[in-house]
Amino acid sequence: LAQAILAGGDLDGIFHVISLCFWRQDSEQIGTLVAAMSKFLIAASLSLRALAESQPLSVFGHKAPDTDTISSAIVYAWELNERNIPATAYRLGELNPETEYVLKALDVPAPPLLTTLGDKSVVAVVDTNNPQELPDGITKASIHSIVDHHKLSGLSNAEPLEVDMRPLCSATSILYARAKAAGLVPPPKIAGLMLSGLLSDSLEFRSPTTTETDKVYAAELGKLAKLDVHAHAEAMLEAKANVDHLSPSELIMMDTKVFKIGGKSLRVSVLETTKASGPLAKKAKLVEAMTELVKKEKVDDVLFFVVDIMEEAATFISSSPTAASLVEKAWNVKVDKEGLALLPGVLSRKKQIIPKLEAAAKLEEL
Repeated sequence: LAQAILAGGDLDGIFHVISLCFWRQDSEQIGTLVAAMSKFLIAASLSLRALAESQPLSVFGHKAPDTDTISSAIVYAWELNERNIPATAYRLGELNPETEYVLKALDVPAPPLLTTLGDKSVVAVVDTNNPQELPDGITKASIHSIVDHHKLSGLSNAEPLEVDMRPLCSATSILYARAKAAGLVPPPKIAGLMLSGLLSDSLEFRSPTTTETDKVYAAELGKLAKLDVHAHAEAMLEAKANVDHLSPSELIMMDTKVFKIGGKSLRVSVLETTKASGPLAKKAKLVEAMTELVKKEKVDDVLFFVVDIMEEAATFISSSPTAASLVEKAWNVKVDKEGLALLPGVLSRKKQIIPKLEAAAKLEEL
């Protein structure tokens, strides 16, 4: 009887017969059935594990990936595998100069490029929850989990999922907090990636998104990664500024996101650099590239901000009267005849630029 039930995989039947055996006080039959049930559960567990291993989670962040996105995808894949959940990190675009430097310095291979996303794909998302920043098939995929430090932006799922969103400066900061809570000690390369994502998004603690927790984590990660935190940050900033070889359109698309603001679709691009004079010298070509991008993508406007990390200020480059008007209202400044506006103290798109633009758009609607 036990063998028959095991062969049929009828777990309810096994429990039913066990209850009858208890009622009859037949210890020998109980033992036989418990053994059968144990074999069944072990077999089922191995089958599920084999299925999971044949379909590992795809872990990725947003398009136009930055250092935090690439680092957090690799780190989260590491965490999931440590939890016996097979996962593979991917990227949704080409690496920027800073990220290339980080991976080379840490001797970490770049994640493969995700080319397609099938309807039945199981994915984990890091450093975003905005559908517009993710592959086209994301709405049909099954989302296992999200780890992010941005505001809620509309990503949905048919089933409940694990979401970890915290107001820290980077996704890798959250992943380090998760590792600490789970008793996982990141190996040096993983710790180096965690540190790199944190330093990149915080601009070595200059950004207003930086918290005291981030600073504590950076010190701890520096020790785990065996890296001098300041020296590593300086090298990253130097690599970030190495953009002379990039075309105007590449500069605009290197760190860019699309937002719905005031009923309009706006692409908001940011170029963080320690050498702002280089990109600003290409202003005319940048304006041409933004104009072409509006036509190509059918967005309402492209807004481009060159962030001078050392001066802690952003320069807005206008490509249209509507973009200039929105920025003037947002910061109460005047865009000059060259199409430029200096915005002192502005470093963060997430915490400063987007909230200001949204507030100005609401005023325009009144």
